[in-house]
Amino acid sequence: MPSTVTDSSESSPSMKRWTIVDDMADAMFPSKEVAKERSFAIFGTRTRFVIMVLVLFCLTIIWSNILTFNFAIVCMVPDNKTTNSKFHEFTGSEKSIAISVVAAAALAGNLPVVLLINRFGIRTVFTVLGFLSGAVTFLIPFTIHHGFGYLLVCRVLQGLAFASNFPVIGAFVARWSYHKQNGIFVSSLVAYVQLSPAITNPVSGALCDSLGWPSIFYVHGGATVVIFTIYALVYRNNPGKHPMVKQVEFDKISRNKVSPMNKKAVSKVPYKAILKTPAIWGIWFASIGNFVLVNTVFLFSPTYLSQVLDLKTTSTGFSSALPPIGQFCVKIIIGFISDKIHFLSEANKFRMFNTVAFVGSAILLTVLGFMGTDNKSMNVLLLTLSTTILGAAAGGFYKAGPVISKQYSTFVTGNLSLGLTITMLILPAIISLFAPQNTQEQWRNVFLFVSITLCLMNIVFVFLIQGEPCWWTEEDSSTPSSTSQRKVFSIDAPSTDNSSARESSASTVHSLNHDLNSII
Repeated sequence: MPSTVTDSSESSPSMKRWTIVDDMADAMFPSKEVAKERSFAIFGTRTRFVIMVLVLFCLTIIWSNILTFNFAIVCMVPDNKTTNSKFHEFTGSEKSIAISVVAAAALAGNLPVVLLINRFGIRTVFTVLGFLSGAVTFLIPFTIHHGFGYLLVCRVLQGLAFASNFPVIGAFVARWSYHKQNGIFVSSLVAYVQLSPAITNPVSGALCDSLGWPSIFYVHGGATVVIFTIYALVYRNNPGKHPMVKQVEFDKISRNKVSPMNKKAVSKVPYKAILKTPAIWGIWFASIGNFVLVNTVFLFSPTYLSQVLDLKTTSTGFSSALPPIGQFCVKIIIGFISDKIHFLSEANKFRMFNTVAFVGSAILLTVLGFMGTDNKSMNVLLLTLSTTILGAAAGGFYKAGPVISKQYSTFVTGNLSLGLTITMLILPAIISLFAPQNTQEQWRNVFLFVSITLCLMNIVFVFLIQGEPCWWTEEDSSTPSSTSQRKVFSIDAPSTDNSSARESSASTVHSLNHDLNSII
């Protein structure tokens, strides 16, 4: 039997050089097996939360770009001492039109944007609209100086980009959220409505005082391009294809997704059945009440603080940021608490959180309306608290949408934007009617109008909402059936040495979700 002989060439310099070359080649062009093992899971099994934060910032900057105009017009006053800005005075009707066209554009663009997202996915559509929003925001100072018509074109394009925000939330939650964490995902993403003014107002106040009002648009436009560049590079429509998502996290995300057994049937959104469901209308009516307060405070609080309470520009910026900051924090906390409460049914949790939010805000606004302006700090405090407590709605109608509509949440949640845009469209006229001279007595009527609307919409929601997924989310949903069982599936974790298993699982989920007309 021959003895084993060690090849001395193994340790030769030439072999070492080839070994180094092979290692470099493997590093640059790894096999599928190596690539799967070497996935850049630098966030462990929490990549979905990092992506959620990125999407939140994208939603935030889109809304911030719209809010810049509302703060800039506060800076456009003759006694502004900045040297880099030119004074431009808008008439009351021009201000209302400039705000309303954004809402009209978002309203008109809602359905086309949803269809584009269904066809191409939010990575492509949202990126394009994000760059569009950044570009037109950067151009607004030029359009103001060259004519009101040019400004309206930019505002229309901002509104068109904004039409994507709520459909993006629905699509992202449907794809990336673990089903037991829907509450925290939804509450975090819809908090962009509060995060935007919390950042934009103080930043705009500082920019206005130091560099002039045009800098507000330049900074926001540039920030938009940077944020959406990162989004385009990092985001993936399918978590199964993301290099930072480990197999364990992918399996968790994929759990309890609707079975793709009848692909053609699932791809058809049951619009008629959805529109006949009272609980869906309860959610949409609640959104109207919510956004009546949100748009009143976030769009017009700079006017109230500067003209009614007579605060300076910098003070107006920081004071108007307090209500959205408070509401943002409450939304995050309520989203977490809502997922952890198990002693109440889902329907009762929806009712409880929504009532706390709407009725609590209505009471505080009513007290604010009957106050004078002698104690300005108390006025600001009540305005802040009335807006802050509205954040509890994150456990109410906001969470109810994805829970009861499941795979069709893009359509149901996406239509929450109608509440935002409709109220944005009509509120300028209402506030001009109730408070033409911007006195405290006139703003009392505004606050009472908002309070009554909140209470009425909450009553509708409480009576119509349900806690279980609607019958048309079931696989066999040709007719409603109380006895039919919803079929769900979970993807079994493949062995670590079988890379094709994950690809197959990811392909299954991707194929399903790609063909869901209300997801992507």
